[in-house]
Amino acid sequence: MEQLTQFLVICNAITVIGGAVAVISTWKKHMDSPRKQQDKKIENIEGRIGNIEESISDINKKLDSDYKSIRNTKEDMNLLMRSMFNLIENKITGNNIEGLKKTREELVNAMTYKKA
Repeated sequence: MEQLTQFLVICNAITVIGGAVAVISTWKKHMDSPRKQQDKKIENIEGRIGNIEESISDINKKLDSDYKSIRNTKEDMNLLMRSMFNLIENKITGNNIEGLKKTREELVNAMTYKKA
């Protein structure tokens, strides 16, 4: 009988310890859950920020290319307007030969530069 009592006491102790472990592990899971959710959200946000930074970099490259193209077009238009002005002035006055020569050089340089 004494052995049976000791056996029951041991079983009861195992049951109590097992229950305590179950309660503690459940409590720990509930305590860790918000942190894990927060970590997932932070990883998601960091990934989205990385994608946005890459997109911004691509947009900046395209804008730089567009600005360069606009500057080139503006320079070409200014050169054409100077050429037309010099031609008109030469036709009207018969002067400005040096201006025409200078403009011709600028046109040759611009066309050579564009091909390269």
